[in-house]
Amino acid sequence: MNNWPADADGDVLRILEERDFDFDKTHNIEFYIEFNNWPLTDKQQREITENLPSASFLDSDQESIADGDAPGYVLYTANNIVTHEFVGQEQARLSRLVEHLNGVCNSWAVCSPCS
Repeated sequence: MNNWPADADGDVLRILEERDFDFDKTHNIEFYIEFNNWPLTDKQQREITENLPSASFLDSDQESIADGDAPGYVLYTANNIVTHEFVGQEQARLSRLVEHLNGVCNSWAVCSPCS
């Protein structure tokens, strides 16, 4: 059993471990970037696309918004081994890229398989 920090990322990793997740393989890891204002302007979208060419701009459905989700977000997928260090560093990197746009990346998921 691994000894991940007692934080949100560590909690996700513990859940994955309970589900016999293979931490030795690379996986597609989805990072969700949320913004104070949505939708983003065309200029903001162009800037994000220049920095993250594979990013997608997704609107949340009304049910998700009613449940407290953001009205929309940018989805960025990285293929890597899932480690606490990687997901923490990647969230910090993505947050730095969008902080001047009032954006933050503080959530992620491993998709199997990603669409």
